[in-house]
Amino acid sequence: METWRGEAGNWECDELGHLNMRHYMTKAQQARQMFIMQMGLVHAFEKGTPSTVRVREFRVRYIREAMPGAPLHIETAITRLGKKDMTLLHVMYHSDGSRAAIIQEQLEHLYLPTHQSFPWPKRLFAAAKPHVMEIPDYAKSKGLPETKMTGANLDTIENWGCQIIGRGVFQNWEIGNSGTVCAQHMLGRVSGSIRHFKDAWPEGIEPGMKVIGVLLEIQHRYHTFPKSGDPFVLYSGLLDAEGKIRRLVHHIVNPITGRPYGSFIAVNALIDLEKRRLAMPSPETLEILQSRIIPNLHA
Repeated sequence: METWRGEAGNWECDELGHLNMRHYMTKAQQARQMFIMQMGLVHAFEKGTPSTVRVREFRVRYIREAMPGAPLHIETAITRLGKKDMTLLHVMYHSDGSRAAIIQEQLEHLYLPTHQSFPWPKRLFAAAKPHVMEIPDYAKSKGLPETKMTGANLDTIENWGCQIIGRGVFQNWEIGNSGTVCAQHMLGRVSGSIRHFKDAWPEGIEPGMKVIGVLLEIQHRYHTFPKSGDPFVLYSGLLDAEGKIRRLVHHIVNPITGRPYGSFIAVNALIDLEKRRLAMPSPETLEILQSRIIPNLHA
């Protein structure tokens, strides 16, 4: 089902002139809401609703970047339908039919007075039936390890020796109708701090360089759901590095309570901006990266 159609706005693009990674999720949010309303939950995203749908986990695989003004659209299907949760597959397309990104979301049906998940209504199962499909091969993960990411607390993360790359306080504009921070803004906190992660990029990733770091795929899971006014610190570490690929892990935690908000696993590489292809790091760089690996970061 087509669930969103629009463009990549100039203000949504980064200093390289590409749609920033958080805004793929901003557009997926609208696709998710449209799809759920088409499934019969027409009031799920209105102000004051007693129940809604919330993202528990998501994956994004970036395939072909979108430039400012690029026409885009999203088609959505269900790849798993549970009693009170589901997994959605969003495929974002360029106007020529090529894929821009693959987004998978694990959703839960949420009763807002208690913030507990509860069963879908019968009408949803009837409406969903024509839209349930097996996940196609092209949409499957290419480089993410299979893990549930249970979440490490602050003491564990500090003992690992992770690097602080971000710090701040969640704001009102980052909050969705569930009263908690939206998925795209959790992702945005990573994209807004990644250049502080010097340990993962010995060669540097400064604007203006011909070869620069690029995100290929990322997975995020909420452990607890932050609200407006909650403080956070973003810790990052290198999980592994081989060939052109380096896998990074990011943990967002509350520095006051020590409790984790969420964890990310990211598949990164270097891209040659002139040749438009992935670049192999030097043997010296790979040796440096190998010395900085921290195992078990995705716990």
